[in-house]
Amino acid sequence: MRIKPRLLAPFFLFYVLVANFAWAQSSSQSADDGLRFLLVRWAGEMGKLKNYYDLSKTGRFLEPQLFNDEFFRHYKPRDRDRIGLDIITDDSVRYGVYEVWKVHVMATSDTQKARASAKDGAYVLIYARNPDWRFAAKRYQVERTATGGQILTYTDFLDGRDYKMELSADWPRSWTVHEIEVLRANGFEEIWQASKGPIVLPK
Repeated sequence: MRIKPRLLAPFFLFYVLVANFAWAQSSSQSADDGLRFLLVRWAGEMGKLKNYYDLSKTGRFLEPQLFNDEFFRHYKPRDRDRIGLDIITDDSVRYGVYEVWKVHVMATSDTQKARASAKDGAYVLIYARNPDWRFAAKRYQVERTATGGQILTYTDFLDGRDYKMELSADWPRSWTVHEIEVLRANGFEEIWQASKGPIVLPK
């Protein structure tokens, strides 16, 4: 019986995710150099679209066979009106990524210890219970409400606009806060080079 290529796609994606996750887990056991990719995608409900982010040690294109060196010589980041690129991260696939930076994580805290940014800078806020709630901000502030909820106010790192998220008491956890510095503005080229190589499972 011949298996159709379309039926092989889910199995291939599963293999890639398992391989990438295993590599990330292995890497995390060694000394962490703090280097990450910061990915940006345009997502949300219609009429409420905004930038969503992710931090990842690794990055590979989901379908590298669709691209070549010439494509990345002409690809212009920050153009969210164009179709973004799908990237496999440490633990997920991020669809429609239109900007990637190479960054260094300088410090990590949470909003219980630091409810507001001490100065303008670059911060990545991550809420562990929701894998999509990952935002990069120039500044942020978290206020606790009388009902046990919390309000996150932040200025988006890329578009400079102010956003507010009101969470009920069902979402009481603190946000993890990574203070970062941007090392390189365009990380697509590095991800492209990694995507051209074979997937190697750790020994």
